[in-house]
Amino acid sequence: MKKCFLVWVALGMVLVSMSGCSEIFGTKHLAVTNDVFKAGKKDPATATDAIGYAALIPFWEGFDHPTDVCIGFDELVYVTDAKGLHVLDRAGREYRTIPFEGATSVVEDRMLNIYVAARIDTVIKDVDPNVSWNLAAIFKIHNANGSNSGDIVYMDTLTQPFADASRSTFASQTSRLKKNDPQSEELVQFTGLTILGDNTLYVTRRGPVNPTNEVAAPDNIVLEFQPVMVNGQQTDKMRNVRQIRSLSPTVPSLISGIGMSNIISFVAPPQRESFTTDRSFIIAQADQSMNIPYRVLWINAVETTDGLVFQPNTSLLQQDTSKANGFLYELNKFKEPTGLAYAADGTNYIFVTDAGTDSLYIFQSNGYEGVTPPVGSDAKKPVIVSFGGIGNGPKNLDDPSGVAYFDKVVYVADKNNNRITRYKLTTDFE
Repeated sequence: MKKCFLVWVALGMVLVSMSGCSEIFGTKHLAVTNDVFKAGKKDPATATDAIGYAALIPFWEGFDHPTDVCIGFDELVYVTDAKGLHVLDRAGREYRTIPFEGATSVVEDRMLNIYVAARIDTVIKDVDPNVSWNLAAIFKIHNANGSNSGDIVYMDTLTQPFADASRSTFASQTSRLKKNDPQSEELVQFTGLTILGDNTLYVTRRGPVNPTNEVAAPDNIVLEFQPVMVNGQQTDKMRNVRQIRSLSPTVPSLISGIGMSNIISFVAPPQRESFTTDRSFIIAQADQSMNIPYRVLWINAVETTDGLVFQPNTSLLQQDTSKANGFLYELNKFKEPTGLAYAADGTNYIFVTDAGTDSLYIFQSNGYEGVTPPVGSDAKKPVIVSFGGIGNGPKNLDDPSGVAYFDKVVYVADKNNNRITRYKLTTDFE
């Protein structure tokens, strides 16, 4: 009798222990966990998806429609959502939240300054002291990571349209400050940010006014900002040094920029002594009002005798189906690309999130879709590991809006699921 009692006590302790562990490891009654268990039951010798991205559970939750995710040169994780900017470590522990209205994109430069594309409410007294305007803005802040044990420092604010050097007069800057107007400055957005090795900032902008024959740059454009130099030293302030007008704001082509949603350069963490000086970039075109055959475009920056020019990367049109089964430059490959990331670890993978297909796509730098087969694999072509489809399972997404990569882990801002999902190639597990 005593033995039976001890058995029942032990069994009860096990059950209590298991119920407590579910808070940490999840429960197999959850959809995410069910899918993980199902994948784990497959025989590796017969599974067709033995090479692919595995979900790193648990996902990070508690966000309010996240719009972007970035890994900084300080190796922290930065997430923008409806609340503002979240600063986390790579275990998902949050350090702080910094309020920003309408935050859409975030990036960190090599000096560990953070840039956030968001909105600002401002009164322009010389226009009307009684009217507040809601304008696109880029905030440059320091000490967001709290590394100096001090307060956040707001170093500069780049406000549309005043930060655009092509608007050289006050009249041109304020001509579209009109409420409830189809050309209102309030309809312009800053949508994507990326950094070059010399701390140049590229910004994608979109809006309703796009003439190509005026002094003022069209709304659909890439803007280049550089730190203001004083006595040969970079200051905290930024200035617009170029509007990249090579990209058509209205006509789809291999060098257009219509409704751009994001931009990446080929500079990314980890921090190191030197980076590429290449000023080329990749953009995503998310405009839904027209047919855009090639929505993700690689734009080459080429030094010529006439200076720096931007040209299409036509080499990506070479689609040899004997060498790959998918391509970055397939016709109508994407529906609404929203996020871009570049792997600066030597793999040179390019990641694209598409809100139109609720998917994450992975490409090589030659435009082939998929990852390099591991040593010993029978695969003769890159293995396609792109995945998605609407839902809240571990390999499902719902309106993904941003993507980042660091140390073999892919982070996705899964907007309508209010979470940051994380994935790692099965071949990268040790």
